[in-house]
Amino acid sequence: MALEPVILITSLYVMIVLMLVLQGYIGLRNVLFGIMLPAEARQDPAVRTVRRNYALLTGGFAAVIGGICFLWLRHQPARGLLILMTAILLIIIASGFAVWISRMSAERLKAARGWEIAVQSKRAASLTPGQRHRPVLSSWWYSMNAAVMALCIFIAAAKWDTIPQVLILGNYIFNKSVWIVFVLNMVQALNITVFLCYNRLISRARTSLDPLDREGSLQKQLAHKRIHSILAWAASLLMIVFVGVVQAIGLYGWKGNLLFLSGMSLLAALFLALTGVMLYLRIKGIDQLKDVPSMEERHWKWLGSIYVNPEDPALLVPSIHGFGWTINMANPRGKIIVAATAAIPLIEFVLIVPVINK
Repeated sequence: MALEPVILITSLYVMIVLMLVLQGYIGLRNVLFGIMLPAEARQDPAVRTVRRNYALLTGGFAAVIGGICFLWLRHQPARGLLILMTAILLIIIASGFAVWISRMSAERLKAARGWEIAVQSKRAASLTPGQRHRPVLSSWWYSMNAAVMALCIFIAAAKWDTIPQVLILGNYIFNKSVWIVFVLNMVQALNITVFLCYNRLISRARTSLDPLDREGSLQKQLAHKRIHSILAWAASLLMIVFVGVVQAIGLYGWKGNLLFLSGMSLLAALFLALTGVMLYLRIKGIDQLKDVPSMEERHWKWLGSIYVNPEDPALLVPSIHGFGWTINMANPRGKIIVAATAAIPLIEFVLIVPVINK
């Protein structure tokens, strides 16, 4: 089979694996796979061992799954997308198993050392920091993303008569129709909607202040929100441009390895941006901010990944893993947001699969 699809699929898989492996090293230093630790335990060799074992176990699973899927890909190259999705699903499940094992190790270690955590109760919260703080980018920033989508639509409409009646993209052959020509623009519109909503949720996330350093903790949390807002906007723009390139390749007969180059550029840009943000947060200590109302272990379910606290009015709280936020599943609105998020891949599937099957 062609080398370029293999490189693209492998690169995406490796990027996801690296993010999963890093999961054990990012986030609050006093949280070990959802288990709260005292400050003196941060440099304990046993704690470092638990993190290292998680990385090794996840890496081992990734190597086995990747090897099997690579052999599958060589024999059935036309099923590249299915193989990629299978590999990603399997490594996520395997990573969850590794987290479960690591969490049990952390619980045993905490019990053996007799570590106890004093629960803090005094905290100030600013639910709406105010317009002067500008915690996230304005929604107007997404007008640039919408402009790129509008340009793609305008060019497709203007070139309608020159678009071939039979379109070829990779291994797929399509007959020209309004749906075929503009379906990727619907994907772009969905992308903009999703990231706009995410940006809005970031602005509404609780800002929990440290009574001993109100202004300092406020500025760090506002910076935390803003850098995630910028990252989300940039990721949305890059994805929209990539979808536009895919549309141009399919409609206007752009040749060469443009699809491969644009795909690799997108993956590299997203990976570098995500890694850069994590490093920046780590260096500045922004990833160590604590949201006291959500710091009790009993409120974190499913291996410490889901926050459920009916006594907490907040919809979004900072993730104990130190990157981004998580939804309070005890809040009825939280369940609606999770359901809507889960529906996004299904919507894209409904949009794309009928096209591929034509």
